[in-house]
Amino acid sequence: MESQLDQKIREYKELLDRKEELENLTKENNAAKEKLEQDICKMMIDEEKPSTIVDGFNYSLSQKVMYSKKSEEDLAALEKETGLSFFDVLRDQGLGDIIKETVNPKTLQSTVAAMKEDLGEDQDLPEDLTQCLSIYEKLTITKRKANTKALDRAKKSKK
Repeated sequence: MESQLDQKIREYKELLDRKEELENLTKENNAAKEKLEQDICKMMIDEEKPSTIVDGFNYSLSQKVMYSKKSEEDLAALEKETGLSFFDVLRDQGLGDIIKETVNPKTLQSTVAAMKEDLGEDQDLPEDLTQCLSIYEKLTITKRKANTKALDRAKKSKK
């Protein structure tokens, strides 16, 4: 008979699997949408039909200028060559208010955990750092593929 704990663990695993599946489906959907959008744009140009109405919605060809930050490598090279810093340029152009200095929580967690591990149990994290962090313990569930080789070998040796 299955325990309630085992049942809850299976439900938890199903949710983790579903989350991963949905992330993959979203990536696939976005890629398919982008390709189809480009195919439609090409067809509208080829057929000289810049707009069309389908099922009560008007779809029209439009051209947008897209702006995105260059890669970190390209920006580092630019700064080395010209002295231009991306964030300084934004600030100089009056765009400093769009800059959001952030730290990914998962990156902070893994980096500080590694730092503490390097320091060892007998040493504390720097005081300035601990004053800036919420430090607490939390019970979590770790999911890893089970290693059943030893159990399988034991079962075989009993036969």
